[in-house]
Amino acid sequence: MIRELFSARIFQGYLHLGDVQRDQMIEVAMGFHERLNRDGQPWARKSRESLIGNTTWPDALDPLMVQVHAAIEQTFSCVPVWQTAREVITQPGQFIPLHAEDTDLSAIYWVDGDAKPDPARQDYSGAFVLINPSGAYGSRRLPWEGWRSEIIHPKPGMLLVFPSYLAHHSYPYNGTRASVEIHFEFRVEAISGEHHAHS
Repeated sequence: MIRELFSARIFQGYLHLGDVQRDQMIEVAMGFHERLNRDGQPWARKSRESLIGNTTWPDALDPLMVQVHAAIEQTFSCVPVWQTAREVITQPGQFIPLHAEDTDLSAIYWVDGDAKPDPARQDYSGAFVLINPSGAYGSRRLPWEGWRSEIIHPKPGMLLVFPSYLAHHSYPYNGTRASVEIHFEFRVEAISGEHHAHS
């Protein structure tokens, strides 16, 4: 019997949102950051207050949720049954340390930022990294296996959806303006009638 173990499906793509919506998201995210994150670090927000359902979350941002839900449904054959969202503001020199979430799916939408990585010089400024679930460290692998880490260089408009159990982190950010991101967490259930491995 041949089995494939520990593969992880992700969604990576770009959403089509207008400049007005982008500017609104930046304004709302920065407002939450200033109010709830007194330490100023992207990982230091103490409150679990969600952007979703908040009175300051403008209706014009609903198209973002529609597209995120569509990506989840099409990629994972699941629908969210619980969700939360928070802003993550990363200033030059800051980064997100290695961690994982205790939910089903995580998503990140990059609203703004201008990191300037130079991979040829091993400068991965602002890159987001997903860790292979078989282990974060070491370089040994079979010839057909991927690397231990998947390095993603985000640009404004990018959406990434991935299993929450995948450990992830970011490299220190070197942009000239803050990186503005919306981070989502979801609990999901399978769409009735859809086939899922091991179900």
